[in-house]
This record gives sequence, structure tokens and C-alpha cells, in this order.
Amino acid sequence: MAEITFAQAQERYLNRATLKSPHTTEAYARAIDLFLQFLTEPPKRGGLPVQRHPFPSAGEIPLSRLSADDAPIFLHYAQWLLHQDYKISTVRLRLAGVMRWFQYMDDYNWLPAAFPLAKARRILSDELNARTADRDAGPKEPPPHMDEAIYYYDSVVLPERLQRPDADPERVRRWEVTRLRNRALMHALAETGGRISEVLSLNVDDFPTRNLKPAQPEVLRIRVQGKGGHSYHLRLFDALPAIRDYIEARGLDLSAERGGKVPLFVNHTPARAGRRMSRYSAWHVVQAAARALGLPSISPHDFRHWRATQLVNAGVPLDVVQDYLGHQSVETTRTFYARTDPKRVDDAARSTRLPRGDG
Repeated sequence: MAEITFAQAQERYLNRATLKSPHTTEAYARAIDLFLQFLTEPPKRGGLPVQRHPFPSAGEIPLSRLSADDAPIFLHYAQWLLHQDYKISTVRLRLAGVMRWFQYMDDYNWLPAAFPLAKARRILSDELNARTADRDAGPKEPPPHMDEAIYYYDSVVLPERLQRPDADPERVRRWEVTRLRNRALMHALAETGGRISEVLSLNVDDFPTRNLKPAQPEVLRIRVQGKGGHSYHLRLFDALPAIRDYIEARGLDLSAERGGKVPLFVNHTPARAGRRMSRYSAWHVVQAAARALGLPSISPHDFRHWRATQLVNAGVPLDVVQDYLGHQSVETTRTFYARTDPKRVDDAARSTRLPRGDG
């Protein structure tokens, strides 16, 4: 059998005659594109054998490199999607597309005999069904010590290897601008309570110079596309200085007339410099802060839960919290976040005493 790569298998699958609906083809293409991105971005520790490859892109990996040890591949793909805060329904949709693709490859005997497709499906179904109940029950309480994670990148220091006299100045500069990006990202996630896709959609020209001047503080409202095509405003105030510092460190002229859409949060590694930051990269930034502080696992979406809980416990009316978070219905806000701080309920008990009886 001639060597067939993931990219070749993708092209043949999407061009097959039975895929008649453009909408279906687009959905499958999106699922496979995300899968190839998953193969390209293995976790810092661990990962699957097929992810440890010498090829420039995941599409160039031969299918023959799949092995028995890659059996959890669908599970790892699902976990990768969940870590980027995709809804469980979206995760299931993307998985269905990829698993249909794998079945097609198996039907044509392109998958190596060592790769256990049936076992890969079974591993996934057991884990995904267990996760569904937790996700559908609504968000859990935000992890403790979230405030420490928010400010982690404010004080992290340059590694010793970059403090040496012979350190490459460009590497030092890249480390610092990356730190400022991470700091701005953490502040923006925490203050806006926005979904990670909404925060990463921000562009440099969303930030007028007048809003970035410390002498003229005012809340900046930026309209974004929320879930289900519903638009609302992300609101930034305390995060603006961190965003200004990051933009200035990138060497962008804030006073110049801007044209086009320059992404606010971008990659700074040489291979991907200037590209809009991915959800996976943002998740890694948040996870790195949590690990460094010895905190439980934190995801970008936890900042949304944290901000919502903070607003509710501060006594902000639910209809205001609804607008702040971009919920289409106040009932969503009430169901997910109307958990009041028990101490405030205790205060209510003390302040509204029973009337004294005449006897």
C-alpha cells in the first residue's frame, strides 16, 4: 500500500461523490482541520506517539505512523476541544466528523492494522458520557485563588538563562513582549468575563488612543459576536493599562491612523509570529500560571464564571449581569450564576429580625 498522508486522506474524503451538501462538507472540513491542528499542537508533557513527528505540518504525517498506543486519539482530541471551551454539543459534532473520516479511511484499508479503531471509539464513549452530565449541569464554582492567577504575569521574572551577559537580545525582547501579552490576556479575561473566542477576536484598532491614556480613564465598550450570533459589548477599564503596555511593546504606533484588522493577541514564536493567538495557546498561558502557583487546573472559561460570581456577590442586579456577560436571557444568568455569597445571606438574617412579641 502506498504511503497516504493525513492531508491526502482529507482531500479524497471531502471530494467523494456522496458528500453532496456544501454545508455537510464544510462541517466535516472544519472537524478535520481542527483535528490536524490538534495533532500539530501536542501538550508540553505527554501526548500521543503520532504527535511526535518530524514533519513540518500534521497533514504530512503518513497514516502508517498510527500505532496501538494511539488508541486514545479521539479522547485526546475531545479533551483538546474541551480545554478550549467548546460546548459539549460542538465537541460531539466535531468528533462525529472525524470519526466518520476515520471509518472512511478504514473502509479503504488506509489505516494500519496496528491501529485499533474500535478500541479508540470505546475509550472515547466511556469518558465523554461521564463528562456530559457534569457539563450539562452548568458551571461549577470558580477554582480558589483565581486572583493570584490573574496577576501572575505581572510579577514573573526573566529566567536566569536570559539574564546572562551573552543572552540573545532578541530572545530577551521576545520573552518580555510575550509576558506582556500574557498579562494583558489574563487581565482582559478576568475583567470582561468574555468567552475566549470573543477576547481573542479583539483587534488593535478596537482600542482608540484616548482610551489607553491613563490620564483619561473611561470604560471602553467593544462590540463582539457572542454565542448564537448574539452581539454584546466587552467592557474594559482596569485591563487597559496592561493592554496599552503590550501594544507599545509590539512597536505599534498608537497615534498612527490604522488600517486593516491587526489582531491584538498574537503569537511571538519565530515560526508563527504575528498570527492571531489560538484558543489552545491561550489555554496553555492560563494553565502555566496555575501550575506555577500550585493551583488547581484553570481554564480561560473559569474567568467568566469568576467574574459572574464576583458581580452577583457584589449585589449587581441580574439584568445587568446578563448584559455584562452577553446572555440572551436573564434566566440563563439566574440559573448559572445566581448563587449568593452565604455571608451576605447571614447578614440578611441579622438585619431582618423577627418582630418582638407583646408577651
